[in-house]
Amino acid sequence: MINQPLYGVRIVVTRPEAKSLVEELERLGAEVTLVPLIEIRPAEGRALEDAVDTMGSYDWIVLTSVNGVAAVAQGLAGLGGHARVAAVGPVTAAAIREQGVEPAFVATRASDDIAGGLGDIDGLRVLLPQADLAEPHLADELRGRGAQVDAVVAYRTILVEPPMWGILPLRIADAVVLASGSACRSLAAAGGAGGGAMLVCIGPKTAKVAREVGLRVGLVADEATSDGIIRALVDQFGDRA
Repeated sequence: MINQPLYGVRIVVTRPEAKSLVEELERLGAEVTLVPLIEIRPAEGRALEDAVDTMGSYDWIVLTSVNGVAAVAQGLAGLGGHARVAAVGPVTAAAIREQGVEPAFVATRASDDIAGGLGDIDGLRVLLPQADLAEPHLADELRGRGAQVDAVVAYRTILVEPPMWGILPLRIADAVVLASGSACRSLAAAGGAGGGAMLVCIGPKTAKVAREVGLRVGLVADEATSDGIIRALVDQFGDRA
C-alpha cells in the first residue's frame, strides 16, 4: 500500500513506554506488539535527591533519556540559577520542554555527540543523571574536557522475562526492535526471538551487546532514534508490502 510501507509486517517493540514509536509503526501499516523486556525503576538513596535539590547550582545538566528527565522532573520544573540543560535526541528534548525548560543544546544522535556541543566546559560543574547500567564514557569525556562531573544514578534498569502472552509474538515476528543493551541481554536470556525474526538495533552500541550475548543482528539504524529505527524498517520491508 502506497501510504503504508510496513503493511502486514509483524513487529515486536521491546522498549517500555514506546507509545509514539508503536503508533507511528502502526500508522505505516505494521502489526505491532509491545513486549517490554526491561523495567525502569526509580533510584533509591540520597544522592539523586541531593542533586535535584541543588540543580540550579550546576552550569550544565545533561540528560540522555526520557527516563532521566522523569527522575529529575521536580528539579527541572523549578530550575533557577544559571544552569543550562542539554539533551540527547529530540524525544528527550521534548520531555524537557514539557517541564517548562528549553534545552540550550540538543545532540541529534547519541551521547557521543554531546560533549563537544557544550562548548568550553573547563572548570564548569556538570550534573549527569543516568541509568545504573550507563557506561562511563560520557562522564569520562566530559571530565577529559575539564568539567567537574557529578554522575548520579537516576533510575535502575531491571531485566524482565517476557510475559506469557508475549512469547508467541516474539516467535512469529518479522522484526524485533532492540533499543538498549539491557533489552538484548533480556532477549538472550529468554531464548531469543523466532528464527524468522530480524533483530533491529537502535545503534552500533546496542548491536555490539546483542552480538556479545549471541544474538544475530539483522539491521542497525543509521541514527540512534525512533526515526532511525523506522527508516531502517521501511528500507528493509517497504518493498514487501
